[in-house]
Order: sequence, then C-alpha cells, then structure tokens
Amino acid sequence: LLWNHHHYDSTALLQEDSLDTSTRSLDTSTRQLIRKYTCKPLPTRDYQMSKLQATSKENPLDVLVVGGGCTGSGTALDAATRGLSTALVERYDFGSETSSRSTKLIWAGIRYIATAVSALLRWHNVTRPVDALGDFVSEFKMVLGAHRERKLLVENNPHLVNWVPIAVPITNWISWPPPFGHFLFATAPITLPAIFKFYDSLSGFTCPPSHIMGTKRAMRKFPQLSEDAKYFSVFYEAQHNDARTNTSIALTAAEQGATVCNYTEMISLLTNEDGKAIGIKCRDNLTGHEFDVYATSIIFCGGPFTDSLRQMEDTNCKPAVAAAAGTHIVLPSYYCPGGIGMLDINTSDGRFLFFLPWQGSTLVGTTDRKGPAVSDVGPPEEEIQWLLKEVQTYLSGDIKVRRADVLSAWQGFRPLASDPNAPPGAPVSRDHVISTNPKTGVTFITGGKWTTYREMAEDVVNRVVKLHNLETAGPCKTQHLSLRGGVGYNRNVPVKLVQEYGVSEATAKHLAHTYGMNAFAVCELAEPTSQRWPRFGNTLIEGYPFLECEIAYQCRNEMVCTLQDMLTLRMRIAYLNKDAALTVAPKVADLMAKELNWGRRERNRQLQQAEEHLKSFGGPYPNKEAMNKSIQSVHDLKSLFRTMDHDDSGYIDFAEFKDCVAMLGFPFKNDKMAMKSFKKIDSKADGKITEDEFINWWTSKKSDKLKSELGEKFKLTPDKLGHGAESRGAAFG
Repeated sequence: LLWNHHHYDSTALLQEDSLDTSTRSLDTSTRQLIRKYTCKPLPTRDYQMSKLQATSKENPLDVLVVGGGCTGSGTALDAATRGLSTALVERYDFGSETSSRSTKLIWAGIRYIATAVSALLRWHNVTRPVDALGDFVSEFKMVLGAHRERKLLVENNPHLVNWVPIAVPITNWISWPPPFGHFLFATAPITLPAIFKFYDSLSGFTCPPSHIMGTKRAMRKFPQLSEDAKYFSVFYEAQHNDARTNTSIALTAAEQGATVCNYTEMISLLTNEDGKAIGIKCRDNLTGHEFDVYATSIIFCGGPFTDSLRQMEDTNCKPAVAAAAGTHIVLPSYYCPGGIGMLDINTSDGRFLFFLPWQGSTLVGTTDRKGPAVSDVGPPEEEIQWLLKEVQTYLSGDIKVRRADVLSAWQGFRPLASDPNAPPGAPVSRDHVISTNPKTGVTFITGGKWTTYREMAEDVVNRVVKLHNLETAGPCKTQHLSLRGGVGYNRNVPVKLVQEYGVSEATAKHLAHTYGMNAFAVCELAEPTSQRWPRFGNTLIEGYPFLECEIAYQCRNEMVCTLQDMLTLRMRIAYLNKDAALTVAPKVADLMAKELNWGRRERNRQLQQAEEHLKSFGGPYPNKEAMNKSIQSVHDLKSLFRTMDHDDSGYIDFAEFKDCVAMLGFPFKNDKMAMKSFKKIDSKADGKITEDEFINWWTSKKSDKLKSELGEKFKLTPDKLGHGAESRGAAFG
C-alpha cells in the first residue's frame, strides 16, 4: 500500500536473491555490494502527505520542523534518529533557497580567525579588554567547532564531500593596504605558510597538509595566471554539491522515519486558548489543499526568511536576521585547471574571492551586499562585472576575461543572526542563534553556516527536548551517521561502475559522487547507447555527465516534483550553464512526463514555468536592464555591431545573432526564420557575420524587415555609419 506500481524503487529489484543479469553480467562482489548497501525504497510523497495529515490534537508529532534547508533537514534527521516522531515541511523543494546557492565549500573559517584577531587588536579595546577577549574566545570556539564538523562531514560522507586544494598567490612581500584593515596583516605574505599550518592543526592535521608552491610549478599548473607571483601558499578545504547534500539529508531523515514533505507551506500558526502553539496550518503547493498539522514542539528553520515565519506568530516581532546577498558566477573550466582552486585574500574592496573547480567548471564568488532576502536567483549585473574585473587581476595579460564567458550566475542570501534587543549598529553573529518565544513556545534557529548544520541541529533538538519534556528522546546519533548512499561507499565505486555497466569514466564519477552506493541502482536503469563506448548511459546533453536514466531514478525514488527543480537542484545544469539548461529543458520535460504521468497540458505548464525561472539566472548576456544601458551607447553601425558581437570575437555567430536580436526587442518566431535572416547578412556563408558584411547588408538597397526595425529603434541615419578614417561614407538604401 505504501508504494504503488508507478513509484516503485528499482533498488527493490536488486535486493532479490535472483538478480536479473539478462542485460549485464555482474561479478559476485558487485552483486554483494548491491544487495548489502543499496538503500531501501522510500515512501512516495503522496504517502508522506497522508501521514502528515493524520496527526491530531490527541496524537501530535513530537517535533515539527518548518523549513527544508540544510539546518531544517538536519534538525528533522537529528530528531528522527533520537526516536522522536518527526515531520518536516518545506514550501518548495529541499534546499531551494540559501542552501543551494553557497560557495560550495565546507570550510572551517580561516577568514574568521583573521577577523577575530583584527578585532581583538583594535585600539578601542584598550578600554574594554575583558569584553574584547571574550569576543575573541567566542569567535575562536566557533572556528574550532567548524573544524570538528568539517572533519565529520568528510569522514562520514566521502561520496558527497571531497578535499580541494586552494592556492593563495603572493605577489608582494608586504601587502598594502593590509588585509582586514589592520597594519599587522601587511606581513601576511611572509607569515601565511605558518598561519595555514596552524589552521591545519585546529583539525588535528586530519586534512591534507598545507604547503608552498613555487612559481615555476604554479605556472605549469596555472598557465593562464600572471607571472608576477612570488610564490603560492596552498591549503585545503572541503567541497560539495550543496543542493545534493541538502537533498541527501532530507531523504536520510525520511529513511530514519521522519515524515518529509516538500512543496508544503506553513500559512498560519495554530494555538490553544492560552496562546501556546499546538500546530500549524499547511497548504500543499501542488494541489492547493489546506490542512492542519499538530505537534508538541515547533521549530522554525527559515534561514534568511526566518523573520517571515516569526511574523505568523507575532506580527510585531523584532527582526532576528540580517540577510546578506552574495553573487556567484560560473566560468569555463580552463580558468581553473588541474583541480586546484585559488583564493584572493585582499580584493579591491577587502573581501575574500574564491576561484574553485566545481562540477567540471570554475566557480567564482562571492560578493557581499546587505539587503532583505528574496527568492529571485537573478544577480545584479554590476556584481557580475565586479567579479570579472577581479578575475582579470590575476590572469596573464594575453587572456581576456569576457562577459560572454559567464555560463551561469546567481545570487543567494545567507542569514546573519542578530539580537533583536541589541542597540543599533551592533555586530551580527557569525554563529547560530536559538530562541524560544515564551508566549507561543515556538523555537527558531538561524545564522550559522553550511559546515555547522549538524551541530546546529543537535543544539536546537537538545533545546526542545528539554523545553517540552520529550522523555522518549535518546541521545544525539548524527555524529557518525552517513547520509543516503554513504554506507559501504569507497573510492573504487566509480571504477566498479565503469567496469560493470560500461558507462564513461566522467559519468561514473558523477554518479558515485551524487548517489553514492545508489549509483548502482541508477545504472540498472541505463539504456544502451548503440556506441562502442560508452556502451550504456545516454547523456542528456553533450559536454556534461548527466544521464537520462537519472530522471527516472529521481522521479521514482527521491520525491522530485517539478521540472524546474530537476534542472536546478537535483541536476545542477542551470547552475553550471544557463543556456544548456534551456536547451535540454524540453527533453527533460518529456522524460519526467513519462515517469510522473503528466498530460500534455501539465508538461507544457511545467516547461513554461521552468523556462521562466531559468531566464532569471545570469548567463552570457546581460539582463534586460543592463542590455538597455548598452543599447543607449549605440550611435552608429559600428557600435551596433559591437553590441551584437557580444564575445568580442570580431564576428557575430548565429547564437549571438538570434539572442541579441531578441534582447533588442525583435525576437524571431522560430529558429528557421532566424536562420533565414542570418543568411541574408552572412554573404560568405561561413556562419560568421563580419563587420563588413553587417555594413554591406545595412547599406544595400534591398528592403529588409529587421533592418527597418533596427533603424527605427536606433534612429540611425546615413551619416551614422562610423567615424574617422574607417568610415566609408556610404549611403543607406
């Protein structure tokens, strides 16, 4: 009754004694691995929803968590493993907001050590030595906690978390202006290797050792870098696919018995006659159905949106969260070769800037902008430009960082916890804050960082267990708990996948580091490619390791609900390449429609909704606002050509032509019409429109609808062909 025929889990087929090997011959050791370690099927979302609606005043949940980011999912997992009846509700998909838009690092806080020392050594602390020392100790304890949690994440989840080397280029022996605004840090270029060794020691030297890289070796590994560096100081942090880790936490909570429901939104708080919270009213955002959920304890885990939840219990509550926005951009992999990242510790405005290898591309971020949190992923164009400018600083002079190199860009808001009763201008906390409303009994947790999500979950569950006398609760068990797919995993799993299933090496690594031991179940669904190699596993889009069979696996096993989520969170295509996501969206829609029984109308609705969301990501072209500013600079044909030649290649290709014409306000109805217009201008028929071809087309006497529309928009006249010696003085037709 729990799993209907449509939502079966392929892993169930693998647990039978008689393994079907009609399509593939698996060796004995692989069969044993599959039987022993492949995760058991999860209940469907429909079953989870029915279970959620079965609560009552007489039979409430022990713990109800609102918010499915890393902290909320971690809290549900912690409570469920203690034996408490637990439920989690999330208004969208798991990790759809802050938790999926991070810098992808599980980092222990090297910056926080520096800021703590800098703050301690300020002159004004002479009058408050005890308080200053207390602040420093508090910050240092937070860093030690982050080291401990990073170690646990790496050890418990090698399928999700890996070490990444990060090089800090040293271009001068004295850094001025000094990092962090304190003169003592001017000597950082000399002391940095020792600082990184101290940083290693805080985790008991369990991370790969920091070291110095000479200029010659660095140039071999980073041929695109400027040769001005004296040396490179290399240290290690942990890295992950944040959205996947978040989903794994939520699904592991479900494995442990928690009722986990995405697309379920809290719309109001239920209270008794004394004003104490006894539950919440929810809405199923897929159907619109509203219902009540009852619980002894309620925990808000809304990240930067926590205050909007708190306002449901008290419309006059003081703010507890100060949100800060950060923009990230994704560039081609050649900006970060060899699997080594880079860190600029002293950018033009004093921020840290990471260049990181991630999912086969280069991730650059982040900016820091205060402001209210919003769900929109679209980043400001000026922040994209700032990041590109900073990237250029360290590259060789013969390499140009182009706006067209931006494959994807997004913004996310991280929560900085603050005391609602603190005086104006008081510093916000880098650590997490837990507080309980004495009137309603609702507890909220906010602040913190990805690295410490497990610790935060443990702390808040400890609080509600004590507060609500949840006597059945056992001790915390998450310190040594592997997330979904992690039990039995080892570094040879990708090799096994290549050998036993005939998938490519890149695909095997992707599957192993996404699904862990469940990668075997995914490969069981892989179709033949009709090629000599790889023999199985049809890819969704060329250049990326994502397989078509992943769609089926996730629809059947992992509670994915929408095409938008599949393209953005479950498979990070949109975060890696906006245009690739738009290209593959119809194909993924067809595959999901088959699995989830969508009709044509629903399939088209899902596609339209996903495409609208994907367009909000940054990409190779500026957004409409920035494009309008660029349009204002068009004063002659040459400037119009440069506007359309977006990547400064000296010619306009078909993709640039079609996209720029659409951005200018004259979209073609279809690609066929766009190609017809393109060929009129491309007189050499080589797929490239040069400046001469563009001007010849414009000055010809042949009538052309596009030429008329552009001429009317920019008010170009015969004397606006160009200026100076390059102007040919030809008249318009």
